[in-house]
Amino acid sequence: MQLNKSIRTLFLAFLFLTLTTFAYAQDAAAPAQLETSIEAYETENGKLVLTLTIDMDEEWYTYGNDPGGMGKPTQLIATAADGTVATVFYPKGVSKPDAFDPTVMVNKYFGGTKIYAVFPKGTPLPIQLRLDLLLCHPTKCVPARKDLSYTSDTPFPSAEAQEWWKSFSALAPGEKGAEKSLSASNDFSEWDFSPRYLQPSLEVTSLFKAIAMGLLAGLILNIMPCVLPVVSLKLTALLNSSHMKDEKERISAFREHNIYFALGAICFFVFLAIILGATGQAWGALFQKQWLVMGIAMVILALSLSLFGFFHLPIVDLKFGSESDSPRVQAFFTGNLTTLLATPCSGPFLGGVLSWALVQGPVVIATVFISIGVGMSSPYLLMAINPRLSRFLPKSGPWIAYVEKGIAFFLVATSFYLISIALGSETLRILAPLWAILFGVWVWKQTKTSIFIRQWSARLVCILILIGAIIWTTPPKVDEQLWVEFSPAVFNQRVGKEALLLDFTADWCPTCKVLEATVLTPENITRWKNDYNVTFVRVDMTERNVEAETLLKKLGSVSLPTAAFFIPGDEASRPWVLRDLFTESQLENLLQSWKK
Repeated sequence: MQLNKSIRTLFLAFLFLTLTTFAYAQDAAAPAQLETSIEAYETENGKLVLTLTIDMDEEWYTYGNDPGGMGKPTQLIATAADGTVATVFYPKGVSKPDAFDPTVMVNKYFGGTKIYAVFPKGTPLPIQLRLDLLLCHPTKCVPARKDLSYTSDTPFPSAEAQEWWKSFSALAPGEKGAEKSLSASNDFSEWDFSPRYLQPSLEVTSLFKAIAMGLLAGLILNIMPCVLPVVSLKLTALLNSSHMKDEKERISAFREHNIYFALGAICFFVFLAIILGATGQAWGALFQKQWLVMGIAMVILALSLSLFGFFHLPIVDLKFGSESDSPRVQAFFTGNLTTLLATPCSGPFLGGVLSWALVQGPVVIATVFISIGVGMSSPYLLMAINPRLSRFLPKSGPWIAYVEKGIAFFLVATSFYLISIALGSETLRILAPLWAILFGVWVWKQTKTSIFIRQWSARLVCILILIGAIIWTTPPKVDEQLWVEFSPAVFNQRVGKEALLLDFTADWCPTCKVLEATVLTPENITRWKNDYNVTFVRVDMTERNVEAETLLKKLGSVSLPTAAFFIPGDEASRPWVLRDLFTESQLENLLQSWKK
């Protein structure tokens, strides 16, 4: 009882910190110093020009779309009711020394800056706009994002009669009849690439190959880091069947659980096929939805709390020895959750399968996704076919209570990680030490009656875990000059003129984080920049980014991680693409072959 009271108190503290952090994140997302206004005009040839004016308090500024030596590019995405995406033209900004590093010159936007979004003739309203920028003061910077909407029932005034028309014409000569300067805009409609792949034999060209590779890719998903949280859920269900004394009852429960678990996984893959096929979104794009990530985090947190004995869940209860009122629903739900948590990961072969399948018809898409689901479910289907494998499960005993609590803490860690994805990585600096404290309290209680050496050895380990959590979540000093943040304007200006390596990544992609920790390390990037004169560009897809998704699809990919190497000169239209997992030696060999 005392243990539950201690953990309950700490969880209340966690909820308070989470709500406080969420409120801070929401406030930071739309700071009071930023105001915007939208006006619409019509050109002589019928095009629609929207002007977005940025206003901010005195001494505040933001970086230009081409920020210069450092800073985050200001970006605007405008989408009409029929899905048409505007061509956006940005002013250069005022060139000034950066407030944080006066040795670096940057392009700044101040209050009154106008950004122009141009739509073709006849574009239907309403128009949705998203403005993404870094709002800065000489003493601090705050990321800001605004989602806006524009509609009007009145005629549009003449664009040519406005005072800003001359400035706009200098940015967009194409709007006066001359050839449009792509480097001055974020236009990505004219991107046209013929990507090359390091392992072309693994590229999918037929339905038979897609099914075969889908089965293999699905099987490999079981060992990817995204699926590990649900392995613990699976373990509880399997061990629950081991407490049954009657052999026939044990075999029947074991078979039934595996069948419904596999069915849940396959059904969710069908659901994914429908969603991704209809929307054209990338694999893992569901995790771009903050509300969905928070919802999953709360479900997993509830599962962990039920293992701590806080309450009994009506449908899915994972406590060992408990009999679920709906064992089939529990198994089916666990299969759903396994597949959902697998979607941020992209293991070997999966990228090529998805890229080919998602441009096919609905029947082909469904067939390929079912094959991936069957591949992922194959170990459990095998156990359903041969349920006597259940005899290899360990028998129940006092040790099982420790396994139960270990799984509970693993689920809490998973929940905290998902919350940090939804609210920002800064929250992990609070949640990771909190998890270590929770674990330490539990160990302290468990070792209270142990012998002195064992007692303090366990407690010392907990203290080291807490110190490790604090160190791990303390942001390292990163040389931002190693990476250039992606924007279409920057990309259009540099592609073909210099060697570019684009890394498509996201905070919700664990496989991307593995690559960043093993291949795309600061040491390797520094060495490659010096040896091969390569510019490294980070394409962040943590949140919805229409331009990044478009570029990813034009490179023949729909999943993360993906990297693309653009060679300067005429070969720029034929970039090398590295799908899914790749090694340091593979990337090194690619750079060496280009230099030769």
